[in-house]
Formats: sequence, C-alpha cells, structure tokens
Amino acid sequence: MAEPTDFELMRQIQLRDRRSHFLLKDRYQKRLLEIALATLKQPHQAEEVVRQVFAFCWRHAEAFDLQRDRSVALWLYELTAFQAQERLRRWSWLPAPASIRVAPPLWPRRLLWGGLAALGVYALAITAAYWRLGSQIGGETVAIQRLYQEWQRQPQVQRTILRDPNFRNPFLVQALWSPRAKQVLLLASEMPPAPLGSTYQLWLESEGGGRRLESAGTFAVNAEGSLQWLSQPTPSQQPTRLWITLEPAGGSESPTGPPLLQSNFWIPAAQP
Repeated sequence: MAEPTDFELMRQIQLRDRRSHFLLKDRYQKRLLEIALATLKQPHQAEEVVRQVFAFCWRHAEAFDLQRDRSVALWLYELTAFQAQERLRRWSWLPAPASIRVAPPLWPRRLLWGGLAALGVYALAITAAYWRLGSQIGGETVAIQRLYQEWQRQPQVQRTILRDPNFRNPFLVQALWSPRAKQVLLLASEMPPAPLGSTYQLWLESEGGGRRLESAGTFAVNAEGSLQWLSQPTPSQQPTRLWITLEPAGGSESPTGPPLLQSNFWIPAAQP
C-alpha cells in the first residue's frame, strides 16, 4: 500500500486524525530540527521549536490552504524558520533588561566636560548632537522591542509571515496586527535594503464591500538587513492580507507592481 502524500495527511489532520499527525511528524521531524538548530545553535531550544511547530500544525491545521498552498514541506519549513527567529529574538531581548537602560558611552561625557577647554565650543556642540542622536536611535529600537513583547501577550493580536508568493526571494518578514491600535509591526533580520531611489511600502488588503488596498506607510531596511518598524494607524478594521511592494522614493497612492512579499494567513500572537 502506497504511503499517503503530504496533502492527504494534512487533509486528515484537518479532520482531527491523530495518526496522520504522527505520520507527518515522523516524516519531517529530523529536517525541521536541522533548520531550527542552524538558527539557534542549541539542541534543546531547537527541539522546543519543532515541538511548537507540530503543536501548531495540530491546533491550527486549517491555516494550511489545501487549494492555495502548494507544498506542506515548505509550509513546515517556513513555520520552523519563523519560530526559530522569533525565539532567537526573544531570548536576546528578555535576558538583558540592563541593555534597555544602557548609559551613553563614557567618552562623549568626558568630551562634554572637557570640551570647552580642549576642543572649543564647536566641537562640544557636535559631540552633544552625536550623543543625542545615538540615544534617540537606541530609544526607538527599545520601544519597538517592548511593543513586540507587549503585543505577544495580547490574545487579540494576530501575526503572519510575509513571503515571496512566487518563491523567488528567500527572505521572510514577520508581522503583528493589533486590532486595537490598527497598526502593523514588521520585523525581519535578513531583508535587503531597497535599491537607490526606491522604498518598501506596506499595503493592507481587505474584502469588505469589495477587494481594496490601503497604504500603511513606507519603511526602510538598514544596511545589515534588520527591520523593526511600526506602521501608521489605518482605518482598516481587519485586513485579510498584507502586501509589501517596491515603490518609487516617497511611496505611491496605489501599488505600481505585483507584491514582492505577501501574507497568506493570520494566527493568534498569544498561544495557549
């Protein structure tokens, strides 16, 4: 008797067949562990991620669209990469509360105190401006991290993954949507900066009264490929999908091309 295909197993899992869930786990557990371990470098954390992925696969099996999604394997790989990256960020942020209140480096303070005597008024002003700018940038990053942690604990917040719908680009962006704030929080760690003269733009797709798109603002990715960005508030009550397109600098009133990245489903941010 031929083994069931991945799609047949997922169909049975959606019908709450535990045996199919076990078969899928046996089929992909080793590969998912390798993916998680490549990111986390610690076996016990990688094993926890794989456990979470298969638990999600059982609790939210309907998130896999049998008509639209083309590969169960890619879906599992994507969920594993998402969970591993999220766990890596959580563990890098939470154990370091002191980093939230890091004092500015000592050398700008010394220059401030000795600036009038040694560097003059102009050098002192430049040093003070540098100090203020560094504090401002660090404060914005910390604010995004705190908001991410806060939203993760709110059951009404939803999250999704944005990926290339044609599977040509490997990078992923995770998104959290807050119905209360009507804002989207985007995070990524390996996304290339937009080409010169262009910008990334986020769009919210909704289907109430006909399919429509509304802009949630433009954003940039730094040279290291890191993205931590909170959108402007939008009128949308509940977007059904998110798009990211590449637009001319300053943004566009409507997309000028197909989506570069696109979400497929929403899941609760706070897991039981």
